Amino acid sequence: MEFTVSSPVRPVAPVRPGAHIRLVSPAMPTISYIPERARRAEQVLRDHGYTVSYGANAFQVSPDGMTAGTPEQRAADFMAAFADPSVDVVFASDAGQGSQELIEFLDADAIAATPKPFVGYCDNVYLNAFLARRAGISSLYGISHMVHIGEAGGAYPETLRYLAQALASDEPLVCEAMSDRTGALIDWYVPEREREPRGRNIAGGWTWLRPGTARGPLWGGEVSVLPDLVTDFGLDLHGAVLFWDISYHGMPVGPLFEALCERVDLTGLAGMLIGAHPLMPLPQWAGIVGGLVDRFLPDVGYPIVVNTDLGHTCPSWIVPYGEEVEVAADRIVFPRRGARTRAAVHPLSEGTKE
Repeated sequence: MEFTVSSPVRPVAPVRPGAHIRLVSPAMPTISYIPERARRAEQVLRDHGYTVSYGANAFQVSPDGMTAGTPEQRAADFMAAFADPSVDVVFASDAGQGSQELIEFLDADAIAATPKPFVGYCDNVYLNAFLARRAGISSLYGISHMVHIGEAGGAYPETLRYLAQALASDEPLVCEAMSDRTGALIDWYVPEREREPRGRNIAGGWTWLRPGTARGPLWGGEVSVLPDLVTDFGLDLHGAVLFWDISYHGMPVGPLFEALCERVDLTGLAGMLIGAHPLMPLPQWAGIVGGLVDRFLPDVGYPIVVNTDLGHTCPSWIVPYGEEVEVAADRIVFPRRGARTRAAVHPLSEGTKE
């Protein structure tokens, strides 16, 4: 399929507390498999002043049980959320697999005519890239409803703070290192275990492999999908800040990073951000990544930092995908310059379906 490349990414309008969040399920159907976690997550959003509704197909389950209905059903919910004037925010219930299947059924021009924030993470990055490169609008990357908002024991305070800041403010968005994180796996299918809060068992902090400052548009995603993401959406990495991480799939990072370097030119970046490993101590992960950088990118001089809070650890930053970012010292800053008219907040009864 051929696409025309959009104009440069523009920020979408911020929203105030009380905004109407439409939950859609572009990927896995965990919202149907673990309804208690879904209800818990919805209550968190309500308690923080948001109203909540669901796409018409949000609770569908495909015949193979792997996605929330057909690609057409999932894409229809995504399009309907953007078209509905009462909806202020489109939020992915979960990721995992399946988001890429929606792309051929999405209308970039229609979405561009009614821009609003989309929030997703992991596999949802295909939708973040689509919005940036086809519809020309930024979106938010870093969390999903089920994983982060439905956290047993309550969503982490940092998650809710970053969500509110990313959605509601047209001031610069500042992201700083978390004090600690969790990489513990969620046992989705054993309710007794899913209800157990995850301990924050990973120290926070960044590890600079090559120090410096960087500025440019932020692109990225999980390392195994990055080559296809760059190719399919024509991401221009020259002068960009690239982020990547590794998820729980267990694939060794070495071959994945080698494949990325073989298929994508990483020599012209402005900088590189690598997320913390969800299951590995910081020094060990920094050593592995440092060895890969020295092997495959020995001559680049741009700053590279590992163990950032962009990835599959929790809590995670929520960042504007495709917007300009400044990386320096122990923080990243999204200037978010330019006039951004605040979106209206529309009343809607809570917990309703589309």
